[in-house]
Amino acid sequence: MSAPLPPIPPNIEEITAPLLLGTVWNWCLYGTLIVQYYVYTYNFPTDSRYLKLFVSSLFIIETLQTALSGADLYYWFASGFGDMTHLASPYASAFDVPIMGAIVSLAVQVFFAYRVWLLSNKKHWWFPAIICLVSTVDSSAAFAGGVYAHVRKHFASGRWLRILAMTWLIGNTVADTLIASAMLYHLLKLRKREGRFSSHALISVVRLTVETNILTTTVSIVAMLMVILYSDKNWYTCPTAIIGKLYSNTLLVSLNNRISIRETMASRGAIRSPAGTFPGSSARSEGTSDIVLMDLEKQKSHPLGERIVHDKVIQIA
Repeated sequence: MSAPLPPIPPNIEEITAPLLLGTVWNWCLYGTLIVQYYVYTYNFPTDSRYLKLFVSSLFIIETLQTALSGADLYYWFASGFGDMTHLASPYASAFDVPIMGAIVSLAVQVFFAYRVWLLSNKKHWWFPAIICLVSTVDSSAAFAGGVYAHVRKHFASGRWLRILAMTWLIGNTVADTLIASAMLYHLLKLRKREGRFSSHALISVVRLTVETNILTTTVSIVAMLMVILYSDKNWYTCPTAIIGKLYSNTLLVSLNNRISIRETMASRGAIRSPAGTFPGSSARSEGTSDIVLMDLEKQKSHPLGERIVHDKVIQIA
């Protein structure tokens, strides 16, 4: 005869709600990611093969992560329905949340660090190196936390898990803040010597960069507060479940922002853009290096001509 199941506590929703809401929001963000990925592959078919491989690899990772989160949900609420030992166990989420989320966040933060390096004219390598170092440290902590949670097989696994989780989340916050600050500094510095057409594009890049980094930073801070204030509960599982999806969406939104920049500059007469074939875009891209075709007369009137728009707006957009 099997042993009786542990009794269900009266506050069961405090245990089930974070797991359920985190998974549902994760799936919603995956739906957004599918749309963003389609828009990217349609509009930028001639981006460099390395960039396309990078984006596609992240999409595959996120697809696998979404499938594993479905397995988690089945374990918690289907095969383990009414079993408190199932609800207390991370199951596959020990791998698909901290470890896979860390892989995605590390890749995206290194990508943005590379942008920062480009904006500095490849001179100030030390600042992007700091960003990469911070991101590597916090990702390593996430890897260790995932392994630790898997071995302990419990969400509330004590002091060491909290330390590793805090290292991961603090590192994410610091890296995102450094990226946003560096992008803001370099782009506003460039704006001082730009014309009115590229200036508008720079403002668009600055706004998007700051907004997306604020979003990922806010979620990390919320997760940190839950780890600190409610260390005996699993509430932190809700915000941490969506961290990876936020980073992958941030990357694709940033890359797809080139469509908006191109349309805006075309409407202001800065570039020539043929009729579009996709809703919301002026034209499919002929590659990152060929997005902007400035009018020759405007190149003559601009002290740096096409180079600024090409190198400083489009390649980092």
